[in-house]
Amino acid sequence: MQEELNVPTVGRTNALKRKRNEWERNMLEQFAEMAKNPRISYPDFIKACIDADKQNHRMSRVHFDLLCFRDDGIYQLNEAIKAVFGTVVSNEEKGPSAGDQTVNMVDITLADGTRIKAPYGDIALDSLGEGSMISINYNTTEHKLVVEGKCPQMYMAIMDGIKDDTKQRLTKNSIYRRQAISITDINSPEIMDLSSIDKEMMVLSKKTTYALNPIRARIERPEDCVRSGIPLKYGCLLAGGYGTGKTLLAFKVAKMAIENGWMFIYLKEPSLLAETLRMAKTVDRSGHGVVLFLEDVDQVTRGDRDAAMQDILNTLDGGDTKDMNVISIFTTNHIELIEPTFLRGKRVSKIITLGSLDQETAEEFIRRSMDILGEDGQPMYTVPEDISDAAAYVAENGIVPAFMTDIMEAVKTSMVLNKETTLNPDYIKYEVDEHLAHVALSKTKDMSKTPEKAYVESSKKALGIEALESQIAEIADGVKELVDNM
Repeated sequence: MQEELNVPTVGRTNALKRKRNEWERNMLEQFAEMAKNPRISYPDFIKACIDADKQNHRMSRVHFDLLCFRDDGIYQLNEAIKAVFGTVVSNEEKGPSAGDQTVNMVDITLADGTRIKAPYGDIALDSLGEGSMISINYNTTEHKLVVEGKCPQMYMAIMDGIKDDTKQRLTKNSIYRRQAISITDINSPEIMDLSSIDKEMMVLSKKTTYALNPIRARIERPEDCVRSGIPLKYGCLLAGGYGTGKTLLAFKVAKMAIENGWMFIYLKEPSLLAETLRMAKTVDRSGHGVVLFLEDVDQVTRGDRDAAMQDILNTLDGGDTKDMNVISIFTTNHIELIEPTFLRGKRVSKIITLGSLDQETAEEFIRRSMDILGEDGQPMYTVPEDISDAAAYVAENGIVPAFMTDIMEAVKTSMVLNKETTLNPDYIKYEVDEHLAHVALSKTKDMSKTPEKAYVESSKKALGIEALESQIAEIADGVKELVDNM
């Protein structure tokens, strides 16, 4: 639905009255100083007053833009306008305002979950005089809220104040404050639901738990870090193969961040890293700061240092991001592919390698997997006191957490089928063997092509023989066609 909006003259706020009174006082002071000048004649004084009044009532162009997420910018600008003019209301009952100016009402979800509608488009500012208006638009290429319009020169200070107020609101009171958002389209973040993360089991080794202390300290005790001279900006790389728990760990950190007054940004598209870091700058003072999470960072930091990679490195190093309250968490399955300069200190301060379960974490994993309460509130399963052999077998065979979850689910399935309530550690060994056999089959190569044949084909390709043979065949076909037509 499109509506025409207008800020009513009646009901203008005390803020607007104060601005008007301040302007009038300044003008009176200027005129008073002019009147004290014995060298100015009365006609010249009157002419100067009239000229000043005309200049102050002359329409001036309003133009400013702000780097921000679209909905955040629209909401904060409207709040800044309301602080001066009062509530922006529909003018449809009063009939059309100037020309065909129309406003779209944008649905916006606030940090507390409240959904509101905010005007987006042309807004008449009748309180500033006839013809005063602004137009709100968003540049999706540069990710900027663009505000254009016009008002009398004497009210330009009000518009400058609205711009500054909007910028402050974006920085310190973003609608994404203490929220988890995911970004596929950088202009339209989506709020994430992390309520199920607590249900996901994660078992970390003592070494990994210790390695996470720099992140935990910044998230849980940011003020203490600042007082101790520790910058909140931090970079961490979680490295390891598939199933080692990198993504789950990042989302566990996300839940911790939200509970401690930070924002969390889950970036789904690696190529948007540099742009998203710059966008995070606009909201990094909302709460304590921003935790930015990007999977598979090797996709944009491998190979030669092209322009895109250089943009990422410059953004991480740049002066405009130096003092950001941003904790960047990256993951990779292929650390060997990452350009070494990306791993330099300050860009990535710590590399945490996640791998298979050791014996200690395997035993804890087994016990926690079996820690299930029945409808009567009593434990459903009993775990023998000594399960060290099963835990050692898990560790020896390099089982990672994701596959260990599947193994324990299979074990519990057998127990349900056999109506058993006491864990048999041998079941774990059986399932580990089944898993290893499955993995071996999945790695079996296609042997329909012999090694000798594969070698010949690859050699031809490397030497360009395949292309040469193709060209010779084309020439032969041409000669044959020529002979046939003779």
